Amino acid sequence: MLIGSYADTVRKVGIDGAGALQDAGRAVTTPAPSFVAVHAGSGAWYAVAEIDAGTVSAFDAEGRLLDTVPSGGSAPCHLLVDAGALWVSNYGDGTVQTIPLDGNGRFAGPARQHPGAGSGPDPERQEGPHAHSATAVGDEVWVADLGTDVLRRFAAGTEVAPVQLPPGCGPRHLAVLPDGAVAVATELDDGVVVVRDGAVVARVPATATAAPSGEHNHPSHIAVVGELLVVAVRGADVLSTFRLDAAGPVHLADTPVGGAVPRHFAAVGEFVLVACQSSDALTVLRLDQATGAAEQVGRLAVAAPACVLPL
Repeated sequence: MLIGSYADTVRKVGIDGAGALQDAGRAVTTPAPSFVAVHAGSGAWYAVAEIDAGTVSAFDAEGRLLDTVPSGGSAPCHLLVDAGALWVSNYGDGTVQTIPLDGNGRFAGPARQHPGAGSGPDPERQEGPHAHSATAVGDEVWVADLGTDVLRRFAAGTEVAPVQLPPGCGPRHLAVLPDGAVAVATELDDGVVVVRDGAVVARVPATATAAPSGEHNHPSHIAVVGELLVVAVRGADVLSTFRLDAAGPVHLADTPVGGAVPRHFAAVGEFVLVACQSSDALTVLRLDQATGAAEQVGRLAVAAPACVLPL
């Protein structure tokens, strides 16, 4: 797998059947590759440069640089490969950029920018639009805009009416549920919102664990793992698990991730690998699908990890 980071490197990491991690060396050196994504058909992969003058680079399966282009905005923090295009979320100014891809995963043709607009009630975090992630939802792509409390919707590349979320919630990452609904990790209010048919149908706390004194909880990544909904929560530094219920997510357990600031995670078999950004560590938790509890079974030193990409 590939581990994106804020340490100007993408590292290769392996895992064995017991959850032990092996550092397979540096894949590439590139500025602030905080998020990476793969082109499934070719094995080509992409990395942002999360800097003010943002860029996106494409690499072949062997890690050779294919091309670098502007991200279309500032501080790109997320990538999605969908329907022959690379979707780039620029946190700094809220612009979403789409870059056409050919069958080999190379950049093909001019990019298209979709600027954001608006603000939210939090004057420090929502002074303007902040595109945080893009997710394929059926035939559409939805972009979580933390700065404006909306899920921007794109159908066939054209922006359509957004989904409005509660003011001040700060949507960050999305997970599509088995029934087609969408769960949203809301960073600014420590919550999880469920959207069905374009409307909010449930809203629950992201964790039952309080943040340390003087700090706040900030959910980061959210994903369906097996039959559970899983949320990483910074502050409390836990992996929070939920059973999916018709009335909304039901909280099951909180498990310490074994590090500070769990920015992102990914499931690999029965394990969940967590990028603990401020602990310079990648941790491995074995998740119990019956109880939602987890236990740490592995750990590897990785400088400022920010993204886990299974290949």
